[in-house]
Amino acid sequence: MPGAPAVVPGLKDKGAAAEDAADDLDKAAAPRTRPGVRPLGRGMDDLLPFPDVLDEDEEEEVDESPAGQLLVKAEKLDRAGKYQEAKDTIQEAIKLSPKMPLAWLALGVVARHMGDFEGSVDACSTGLRIDPTDPELYLRRGIAWFHIGRHGIALEDFEDAAGIGYDDPRPELWRGLTLIEIGRPLEAISAYSSAIRRDRTYDLAYLNRGLAYLATDEPAKAESDFDQAIRHDSRNAQAWFNRGVAQARQAEYAHAGDSYSEVLRIDPKHPGARKNLDALRARTGRSGSVLHKQPAAELVPAGRVLGRPAGGRSSASGN
Repeated sequence: MPGAPAVVPGLKDKGAAAEDAADDLDKAAAPRTRPGVRPLGRGMDDLLPFPDVLDEDEEEEVDESPAGQLLVKAEKLDRAGKYQEAKDTIQEAIKLSPKMPLAWLALGVVARHMGDFEGSVDACSTGLRIDPTDPELYLRRGIAWFHIGRHGIALEDFEDAAGIGYDDPRPELWRGLTLIEIGRPLEAISAYSSAIRRDRTYDLAYLNRGLAYLATDEPAKAESDFDQAIRHDSRNAQAWFNRGVAQARQAEYAHAGDSYSEVLRIDPKHPGARKNLDALRARTGRSGSVLHKQPAAELVPAGRVLGRPAGGRSSASGN
Protein backbone atom coordinates (compact mmCIF):
# COMPACT_ATOMS: atom_id res chain seq x y z
CA MET A 1 0.00 0.00 0.00
CA PRO A 2 1.57 3.28 -1.04
CA GLY A 3 2.43 5.38 1.94
CA ALA A 4 2.82 2.43 4.32
CA PRO A 5 4.92 3.77 7.19
CA ALA A 6 8.47 2.52 7.46
CA VAL A 7 9.71 0.73 10.51
CA VAL A 8 12.35 3.13 11.45
CA PRO A 9 15.19 2.81 13.72
CA GLY A 10 14.37 5.21 16.63
CA LEU A 11 15.89 7.61 19.00
CA LYS A 12 14.87 9.41 22.13
CA ASP A 13 14.12 12.99 21.28
CA LYS A 14 12.52 15.49 23.62
CA GLY A 15 9.54 16.14 21.34
CA ALA A 16 6.36 14.40 22.44
CA ALA A 17 5.63 13.37 18.87
CA ALA A 18 8.84 11.38 18.77
CA GLU A 19 8.35 9.54 22.03
CA ASP A 20 6.34 6.59 20.73
CA ALA A 21 9.10 5.56 18.36
CA ALA A 22 11.96 6.34 20.69
CA ASP A 23 13.77 3.01 20.91
CA ASP A 24 13.83 1.78 17.32
CA LEU A 25 15.96 4.52 15.83
CA ASP A 26 18.83 4.04 18.20
CA LYS A 27 18.71 0.30 17.61
CA ALA A 28 19.43 1.05 14.00
CA ALA A 29 21.90 3.82 14.73
CA ALA A 30 23.81 2.11 17.51
CA PRO A 31 27.35 1.05 16.60
CA ARG A 32 27.02 -2.45 15.21
CA THR A 33 28.34 -5.66 16.60
CA ARG A 34 30.38 -7.89 14.34
CA PRO A 35 28.95 -10.92 12.43
CA GLY A 36 27.55 -13.57 14.71
CA VAL A 37 26.54 -11.12 17.40
CA ARG A 38 22.96 -9.96 17.93
CA PRO A 39 22.54 -7.14 15.38
CA LEU A 40 20.80 -4.52 17.49
CA GLY A 41 23.34 -4.21 20.25
CA ARG A 42 23.84 -5.94 23.58
CA GLY A 43 20.19 -5.57 24.51
CA MET A 44 16.97 -4.39 22.93
CA ASP A 45 17.14 -1.04 24.73
CA ASP A 46 20.89 -0.59 24.36
CA LEU A 47 21.66 2.79 22.80
CA LEU A 48 25.42 2.26 22.55
CA PRO A 49 25.97 5.89 21.56
CA PHE A 50 29.73 5.99 21.97
CA PRO A 51 32.39 3.33 21.19
CA ASP A 52 31.80 0.44 18.80
CA VAL A 53 31.23 -3.03 20.21
CA LEU A 54 34.32 -5.10 19.60
CA ASP A 55 34.59 -8.75 18.62
CA GLU A 56 34.03 -11.02 21.57
CA ASP A 57 37.60 -12.29 21.31
CA GLU A 58 39.05 -8.77 21.32
CA GLU A 59 39.87 -6.80 24.43
CA GLU A 60 38.18 -3.41 24.50
CA GLU A 61 40.66 -0.57 24.57
CA VAL A 62 39.99 1.78 27.45
CA ASP A 63 40.97 5.41 27.02
CA GLU A 64 42.53 6.30 30.35
CA SER A 65 43.03 9.97 29.44
CA PRO A 66 41.02 12.58 31.37
CA ALA A 67 38.94 13.32 28.27
CA GLY A 68 38.31 9.63 27.71
CA GLN A 69 37.14 9.16 31.27
CA LEU A 70 34.76 12.10 30.90
CA LEU A 71 33.24 10.42 27.83
CA VAL A 72 32.70 7.26 29.86
CA LYS A 73 30.86 9.35 32.45
CA ALA A 74 28.87 11.10 29.72
CA GLU A 75 27.79 7.77 28.23
CA LYS A 76 26.33 6.71 31.57
CA LEU A 77 24.47 10.00 31.89
CA ASP A 78 23.12 9.64 28.35
CA ARG A 79 21.88 6.13 29.08
CA ALA A 80 20.11 7.48 32.16
CA GLY A 81 18.37 10.15 30.08
CA LYS A 82 20.31 12.98 31.73
CA TYR A 83 21.09 14.61 28.43
CA GLN A 84 22.02 18.11 29.60
CA GLU A 85 24.47 16.69 32.14
CA ALA A 86 25.87 14.41 29.46
CA LYS A 87 26.28 17.36 27.10
CA ASP A 88 28.04 19.44 29.76
CA THR A 89 30.40 16.55 30.51
CA ILE A 90 31.22 16.06 26.82
CA GLN A 91 31.97 19.76 26.46
CA GLU A 92 34.43 19.43 29.34
CA ALA A 93 36.11 16.59 27.44
CA ILE A 94 36.28 18.72 24.30
CA LYS A 95 38.00 21.52 26.22
CA LEU A 96 40.64 19.01 27.30
CA SER A 97 40.96 17.34 23.89
CA PRO A 98 39.41 19.44 21.11
CA LYS A 99 40.87 17.22 18.36
CA MET A 100 39.18 14.01 19.58
CA PRO A 101 36.64 12.90 16.91
CA LEU A 102 34.88 10.58 19.37
CA ALA A 103 34.05 13.52 21.63
CA TRP A 104 32.39 15.38 18.75
CA LEU A 105 30.52 12.22 17.78
CA ALA A 106 29.28 11.89 21.36
CA LEU A 107 28.18 15.52 21.34
CA GLY A 108 26.30 14.94 18.09
CA VAL A 109 24.49 11.92 19.53
CA VAL A 110 23.47 13.69 22.74
CA ALA A 111 22.32 16.75 20.77
CA ARG A 112 20.10 14.46 18.70
CA HIS A 113 18.69 12.90 21.85
CA MET A 114 17.82 16.40 23.02
CA GLY A 115 16.00 17.14 19.77
CA ASP A 116 18.70 19.56 18.62
CA PHE A 117 19.24 18.19 15.12
CA GLU A 118 21.07 21.28 13.88
CA GLY A 119 23.46 20.98 16.84
CA SER A 120 23.98 17.32 15.95
CA VAL A 121 24.87 18.27 12.38
CA ASP A 122 27.34 20.90 13.61
CA ALA A 123 29.04 18.53 16.05
CA CYS A 124 29.40 15.73 13.52
CA SER A 125 30.67 18.18 10.91
CA THR A 126 33.37 19.36 13.31
CA GLY A 127 34.37 15.77 13.94
CA LEU A 128 34.60 15.14 10.19
CA ARG A 129 36.90 18.12 9.74
CA ILE A 130 39.23 16.37 12.19
CA ASP A 131 38.78 12.88 10.70
CA PRO A 132 37.10 12.86 7.28
CA THR A 133 37.30 9.04 7.09
CA ASP A 134 35.07 8.22 10.09
CA PRO A 135 31.94 6.44 8.78
CA GLU A 136 30.10 6.79 12.10
CA LEU A 137 30.24 10.57 11.88
CA TYR A 138 28.80 10.49 8.35
CA LEU A 139 26.04 8.14 9.47
CA ARG A 140 25.07 10.18 12.53
CA ARG A 141 25.14 13.44 10.60
CA GLY A 142 22.98 11.87 7.92
CA ILE A 143 20.43 10.82 10.53
CA ALA A 144 20.29 14.38 11.83
CA TRP A 145 19.86 15.74 8.29
CA PHE A 146 17.09 13.18 7.80
CA HIS A 147 15.17 14.48 10.81
CA ILE A 148 15.59 18.06 9.67
CA GLY A 149 14.04 17.03 6.35
CA ARG A 150 17.17 17.59 4.22
CA HIS A 151 16.86 14.24 2.51
CA GLY A 152 19.22 14.91 -0.39
CA ILE A 153 22.12 15.81 1.90
CA ALA A 154 21.24 12.87 4.16
CA LEU A 155 21.52 10.50 1.19
CA GLU A 156 25.01 11.84 0.44
CA ASP A 157 26.13 11.18 4.02
CA PHE A 158 24.66 7.67 4.04
CA GLU A 159 26.41 6.91 0.76
CA ASP A 160 29.73 8.13 2.20
CA ALA A 161 29.22 6.07 5.36
CA ALA A 162 28.38 2.99 3.28
CA GLY A 163 31.44 3.46 1.11
CA ILE A 164 33.83 3.69 4.05
CA GLY A 165 32.16 1.16 6.37
CA TYR A 166 31.63 -1.47 3.70
CA ASP A 167 30.61 -4.20 6.17
CA ASP A 168 28.10 -2.06 8.10
CA PRO A 169 24.44 -2.47 7.00
CA ARG A 170 23.11 0.61 8.81
CA PRO A 171 23.98 3.26 6.18
CA GLU A 172 22.16 1.28 3.50
CA LEU A 173 19.18 0.82 5.80
CA TRP A 174 19.02 4.56 6.36
CA ARG A 175 19.43 5.21 2.66
CA GLY A 176 16.41 3.00 2.08
CA LEU A 177 14.38 4.77 4.75
CA THR A 178 15.20 8.12 3.16
CA LEU A 179 14.26 6.91 -0.32
CA ILE A 180 10.91 5.67 1.02
CA GLU A 181 10.39 9.06 2.62
CA ILE A 182 10.79 10.83 -0.74
CA GLY A 183 8.61 8.36 -2.63
CA ARG A 184 11.20 6.15 -4.36
CA PRO A 185 10.32 2.63 -3.13
CA LEU A 186 12.07 0.70 -5.94
CA GLU A 187 15.38 2.36 -5.10
CA ALA A 188 14.66 1.78 -1.40
CA ILE A 189 14.28 -1.96 -2.09
CA SER A 190 17.73 -1.94 -3.67
CA ALA A 191 19.20 -0.15 -0.64
CA TYR A 192 17.59 -2.58 1.81
CA SER A 193 18.89 -5.48 -0.28
CA SER A 194 22.39 -4.02 0.01
CA ALA A 195 21.97 -3.82 3.81
CA ILE A 196 20.92 -7.47 3.87
CA ARG A 197 23.94 -8.53 1.79
CA ARG A 198 26.12 -6.87 4.41
CA ASP A 199 24.36 -8.62 7.29
CA ARG A 200 21.95 -11.47 6.60
CA THR A 201 20.62 -11.27 10.16
CA TYR A 202 19.64 -7.58 10.10
CA ASP A 203 15.94 -7.78 10.95
CA LEU A 204 15.21 -4.09 10.36
CA ALA A 205 16.33 -4.41 6.74
CA TYR A 206 13.99 -7.35 6.11
CA LEU A 207 11.08 -5.59 7.81
CA ASN A 208 11.54 -2.39 5.87
CA ARG A 209 12.14 -4.13 2.55
CA GLY A 210 8.94 -6.04 3.16
CA LEU A 211 7.09 -2.76 3.65
CA ALA A 212 8.61 -1.43 0.45
CA TYR A 213 7.42 -4.52 -1.41
CA LEU A 214 3.91 -3.85 -0.09
CA ALA A 215 4.23 -0.28 -1.39
CA THR A 216 5.05 -1.66 -4.84
CA ASP A 217 2.19 -4.18 -4.67
CA GLU A 218 4.37 -7.28 -4.32
CA PRO A 219 2.83 -8.96 -1.25
CA ALA A 220 4.38 -12.40 -1.89
CA LYS A 221 7.89 -10.92 -1.73
CA ALA A 222 6.87 -8.92 1.31
CA GLU A 223 5.64 -12.07 3.06
CA SER A 224 8.98 -13.75 2.38
CA ASP A 225 10.86 -10.87 4.02
CA PHE A 226 8.60 -10.90 7.06
CA ASP A 227 9.18 -14.66 7.29
CA GLN A 228 12.93 -14.00 7.38
CA ALA A 229 12.50 -11.51 10.22
CA ILE A 230 10.41 -14.07 12.12
CA ARG A 231 13.08 -16.75 11.64
CA HIS A 232 15.57 -14.45 13.30
CA ASP A 233 13.19 -13.45 16.10
CA SER A 234 10.07 -15.57 16.50
CA ARG A 235 8.63 -13.13 19.06
CA ASN A 236 8.73 -10.10 16.78
CA ALA A 237 5.07 -9.11 16.92
CA GLN A 238 5.44 -6.47 14.20
CA ALA A 239 6.89 -9.01 11.78
CA TRP A 240 3.96 -11.36 12.43
CA PHE A 241 1.49 -8.51 11.97
CA ASN A 242 3.03 -7.35 8.71
CA ARG A 243 3.06 -10.96 7.54
CA GLY A 244 -0.66 -11.14 8.19
CA VAL A 245 -1.26 -8.03 6.09
CA ALA A 246 0.83 -9.44 3.23
CA GLN A 247 -1.12 -12.71 3.37
CA ALA A 248 -4.48 -10.91 3.42
CA ARG A 249 -3.47 -8.97 0.32
CA GLN A 250 -2.93 -12.32 -1.39
CA ALA A 251 -6.39 -13.49 -0.22
CA GLU A 252 -4.72 -16.05 2.06
CA TYR A 253 -7.20 -15.25 4.78
CA ALA A 254 -6.77 -18.37 6.92
CA HIS A 255 -3.00 -17.87 7.04
CA ALA A 256 -3.46 -14.17 7.76
CA GLY A 257 -5.71 -15.07 10.68
CA ASP A 258 -3.05 -17.39 12.06
CA SER A 259 -0.48 -14.58 11.84
CA TYR A 260 -2.73 -12.09 13.63
CA SER A 261 -3.49 -14.68 16.32
CA GLU A 262 0.24 -15.15 16.88
CA VAL A 263 0.62 -11.39 17.27
CA LEU A 264 -2.01 -11.40 20.01
CA ARG A 265 -0.32 -14.34 21.72
CA ILE A 266 2.92 -12.35 21.85
CA ASP A 267 1.33 -8.97 22.53
CA PRO A 268 -2.33 -9.13 23.65
CA LYS A 269 -2.58 -5.33 23.45
CA HIS A 270 -1.30 -4.99 19.89
CA PRO A 271 -3.35 -2.12 18.41
CA GLY A 272 -3.94 -3.54 14.94
CA ALA A 273 -4.03 -7.31 15.22
CA ARG A 274 -7.42 -7.54 16.95
CA LYS A 275 -9.03 -5.15 14.45
CA ASN A 276 -7.69 -7.03 11.46
CA LEU A 277 -8.56 -10.41 12.92
CA ASP A 278 -12.14 -9.29 13.55
CA ALA A 279 -12.30 -7.90 10.01
CA LEU A 280 -11.10 -11.23 8.64
CA ARG A 281 -13.74 -13.13 10.55
CA ALA A 282 -16.43 -10.76 9.37
CA ARG A 283 -15.27 -11.18 5.79
CA THR A 284 -14.91 -14.96 5.72
CA GLY A 285 -17.60 -16.16 8.12
CA ARG A 286 -17.33 -19.32 10.18
CA SER A 287 -16.83 -21.62 7.20
CA GLY A 288 -13.82 -19.68 5.90
CA SER A 289 -15.50 -18.96 2.57
CA VAL A 290 -15.32 -15.35 1.44
CA LEU A 291 -18.43 -13.32 2.14
CA HIS A 292 -18.66 -10.37 -0.24
CA LYS A 293 -19.85 -6.91 0.76
CA GLN A 294 -18.29 -7.37 4.19
CA PRO A 295 -15.60 -5.18 5.79
CA ALA A 296 -12.16 -5.33 4.25
CA ALA A 297 -9.75 -7.88 5.67
CA GLU A 298 -7.27 -5.13 6.48
CA LEU A 299 -8.30 -2.21 8.64
CA VAL A 300 -4.81 -1.42 9.94
CA PRO A 301 -2.05 -1.45 7.30
CA ALA A 302 1.37 -2.97 7.66
CA GLY A 303 4.08 -1.05 9.41
CA ARG A 304 3.80 1.10 12.45
CA VAL A 305 2.41 4.60 12.56
CA LEU A 306 5.23 6.54 14.12
CA GLY A 307 5.29 10.04 15.54
CA ARG A 308 7.51 12.53 13.76
CA PRO A 309 10.15 14.34 15.72
CA ALA A 310 10.09 18.08 15.63
CA GLY A 311 11.79 18.95 12.41
CA GLY A 312 11.36 16.05 10.17
CA ARG A 313 11.34 12.48 9.25
CA SER A 314 12.00 9.61 10.13
CA SER A 315 10.09 7.08 10.62
CA ALA A 316 12.33 5.22 10.72
CA SER A 317 11.67 3.22 13.44
CA GLY A 318 12.54 5.55 15.50
CA ASN A 319 11.97 8.82 16.30
